[in-house]
Amino acid sequence: MIMSAVKSNKLKSYHIPWGAWYGDESLKIDFPVSWEVDKMQIVDAPGLQQDKIIDLLNKPYGKGRLKDLVKNKKKIVIAVEDITRPVHLELVLLQIVNDLLKVGIEKEQITFLICNGAHAPMLNSDIRKKIGLEILKNFIIHNHNPYDNLSDTGIILGKTPVRVNRYFHEADFRIIVGSIIPHSFAGFSSGAKLVLPGLADIATLERSHKYVMMGFRGGVNDVETNKFRSEIEDVVSKIGIDFFIGVVPNSKREPAGVFAGDLIKAHREGVSFARKIFRTYVENQSDVAVLNAYPKDSELLQADSALTPLKTIPTEIVGEKGVYIICTKCSNGFGYHSLFGPGMRLTRKPIKKGFLKGRDLIIFSPNVNQAEFKMLYWEGYYFADTWESVLSYLKEKYPAQCKISIYPNAPLQLLEGI
Repeated sequence: MIMSAVKSNKLKSYHIPWGAWYGDESLKIDFPVSWEVDKMQIVDAPGLQQDKIIDLLNKPYGKGRLKDLVKNKKKIVIAVEDITRPVHLELVLLQIVNDLLKVGIEKEQITFLICNGAHAPMLNSDIRKKIGLEILKNFIIHNHNPYDNLSDTGIILGKTPVRVNRYFHEADFRIIVGSIIPHSFAGFSSGAKLVLPGLADIATLERSHKYVMMGFRGGVNDVETNKFRSEIEDVVSKIGIDFFIGVVPNSKREPAGVFAGDLIKAHREGVSFARKIFRTYVENQSDVAVLNAYPKDSELLQADSALTPLKTIPTEIVGEKGVYIICTKCSNGFGYHSLFGPGMRLTRKPIKKGFLKGRDLIIFSPNVNQAEFKMLYWEGYYFADTWESVLSYLKEKYPAQCKISIYPNAPLQLLEGI
């Protein structure tokens, strides 16, 4: 009996990626050795070398080459996603800049613009991580502000006049660059989403997001019938995009695919590739699903992206009395969002998540507190700031045997199988 008790207390360690942009380390999580634990990996793809990136940029979809299109232009804007999105863009952006300079564009004619949407502005330390020191040192870089420095487009969305960033609107050549990953509203991120909501005014952001929240728009892994996606593409096509570059990241946040050219055609090619490398096969239900928020684990306001894979499969991946665990480092703590943050326009009282169908939910993060957790999550869910607390909860619920599935890159994972 004594030997049996000792054996049952032994733990086996597993590692998950941790702290995108802020350390990119490995977190050790432990489970009893008697429990069955499986890691559910994406198909994945290797990172691209510089010569391959150059080759892909020179084979655009539905457009001429960038260096041919940009000749004789005077004001170039390169609009880039912010650091809440995962992919390293330095190699891609350096090649874009090289192409522009080779055809006679001067540095002073190029402005970089961060597509913050309703997110916090980026400081130099984060800009350097996202787009690299060379660009930071040599070019003007502006954060978008949804409340000011805006221009009227003359476009009406429903009854809302659409306004966008003035620097973007006044440019005579517009390039947008961002990562293509699953998105609960737009099917996949990037493409037209870089402009709306990325560069739009707060009223337009509110209008577009409200319709999704009401259930009239949106859906993850759907760009074919997604009304949110078609609506923003219609608006942004009218505003005008001269060149789009979509980057599909791998599990290490390296560029694994680059798709350039027409706003719609290149984006759809990127989506097709993303669907292949983010595929995750699920054979059986488990008792517990560990949903790691990496590579979108920088703040609590982004933590729900770890639940995205649950919306990509019609079957429940844990049993009727199962548990979902969101793991997120929250390097920037609670975070900021000028639509969904506390006291903002679309703030709602936290409620039970219907799509979890009564399953328990644990949020594990060492860098936020109980009060912050309560501002975002229903009071019936559980918060833990140590893994020991999570394990104690699970041992109490499953005193004998337990089957665990670990999803190390949950925001990227597109599930299929059961």
